[in-house]
Amino acid sequence: MAMRRLLKSVGFAILLIGMSTSVQGATKAGGVEMQKPPDPEAAVRSEFERVKAKNTVEAYERFIRRHPDHALAEEARKALLRLKQ
Repeated sequence: MAMRRLLKSVGFAILLIGMSTSVQGATKAGGVEMQKPPDPEAAVRSEFERVKAKNTVEAYERFIRRHPDHALAEEARKALLRLKQ
């Protein structure tokens, strides 16, 4: 009996610890903690910053292929023209 009470106490403590260490910004889905998905716009802007830092024809062409309709694609096209001149 004492062992059973001990196991229940330990199980309850583990449950409490698990609940108190939840991830900031996470959501529950079916009882499982899941991170919020990244912001797609922020990801594209971050990618474009890396492309500008590289400043190569290949990097701009790749960005344009990956995001042809994004507003930054026009800026990439202009930079590409400058590099090719």
